[in-house]
Amino acid sequence: MPNPKSIPNAGAIDICPLDEMPEHGARGFEVAVANGELLNIIVWRDGESLRAFENKCPHLGLPLETFPDRFLSKDASTLICSAHGARFNADGLCTSGPCQGDGLTKLDVRIIGAGPRIVLEATP
Repeated sequence: MPNPKSIPNAGAIDICPLDEMPEHGARGFEVAVANGELLNIIVWRDGESLRAFENKCPHLGLPLETFPDRFLSKDASTLICSAHGARFNADGLCTSGPCQGDGLTKLDVRIIGAGPRIVLEATP
């Protein structure tokens, strides 16, 4: 089952303006966290619903996509790992493939401001 990850930083980490996210799509981002580490994430937008996961398949620890921002199935209902074809539902749970039953690490994102912008929630 997906487990939340704490991002060591005070405040929120800016990801992108909301209008840069396709209404029914997913994009990958690399963000710097407080300790200087880089974190690869996937932000998945489905209309008004927004979710994020660490871009790391639980099977081998590889990023899900081979080509930039190519994460979703044709019908945009699942994330797919390009290495072994594992499929992940909207909760990050692997529903088929070599890591079935495991999950992606879920991250907290929200929309802020009049702009509006997508931010990754960070915990102190």
